[in-house]
Amino acid sequence: MFHLIRNSELEVTLDVSGVDDRLPSVAFNVGITWKMPFQKASIEILECWFECSAIDAFHSDLKSLVSLNSGAATLSDLSNNPVFIFTKSENEVIAQIFAQDTAEMGQISLKVKGYSNELSEIAEKLGAFEKWW
Repeated sequence: MFHLIRNSELEVTLDVSGVDDRLPSVAFNVGITWKMPFQKASIEILECWFECSAIDAFHSDLKSLVSLNSGAATLSDLSNNPVFIFTKSENEVIAQIFAQDTAEMGQISLKVKGYSNELSEIAEKLGAFEKWW
């Protein structure tokens, strides 16, 4: 397990829960905790599957976004549903996290403001993740 985001307000962990070599892909259990001044919300997304190439492209997009004034980086699951979107505008970063039931019974989204210097930390943590592909 590793922390993709870890600050005083938002914590996002990724824990490998499956691997498929036929379509090089990996599943993560995604843990999300958002701490607000007087409340706390937690979400757990189980077995969220991503193509390995999508993770590599997302990492590359994050590294590029660090040096840009504005833009976005998106990581989508195998069904092409966005799970993580980081949008940068000057010094502000918006992290959006989405979860959708595969039976299409419901969906949830979380949108949290952050700072542009966090993007390099996120890209670094994703780059340090031990990849086997």
